[in-house]
Amino acid sequence: MDKKLERSNADKVLRRFAKHIQAFGFVRTKPAYFVREAGPVIEFIHIHKYSFGPCFRMHLCIRVLNEPMDFIALAGPTERELLEDVRFEFGADIAAVESCANVMGDFVFNYAEPWFQKWTDREALLEEDSPLYDDQKMALQLALAGESNCMNVELSKLLLKIA
Repeated sequence: MDKKLERSNADKVLRRFAKHIQAFGFVRTKPAYFVREAGPVIEFIHIHKYSFGPCFRMHLCIRVLNEPMDFIALAGPTERELLEDVRFEFGADIAAVESCANVMGDFVFNYAEPWFQKWTDREALLEEDSPLYDDQKMALQLALAGESNCMNVELSKLLLKIA
């Protein structure tokens, strides 16, 4: 498949994928980001299109709204950490595009959503096995104590294009 068709089909997969996960409250805010605000955090899925072929990597992430980092840290697992043999590959025809979007949507339903649900107990995000980095945990602790910095919150929303 030539690169132009590959890029076009990759975007088709992501548009279809966005529809699959809309029911979970995720909104596509940037070409490769699907986000939902959940109290003091933003839960998001980052999709990386590999350059070597027609396939994707999915990264499940949590960002504390109150964190001061001026970049988006990918704090959380990739699809392979939750299900070793999953593949998000697509081909040249529309059936392959649909199939890839369906596999990605099913993965969110069966693996990503349960992973995000595990962390709805915000106190659990402060524990040692949390996907958050230490500075993110500190930002969450402050937020849970009612001490969020409005500039940090706005920065987080700006980075992930949340209105």
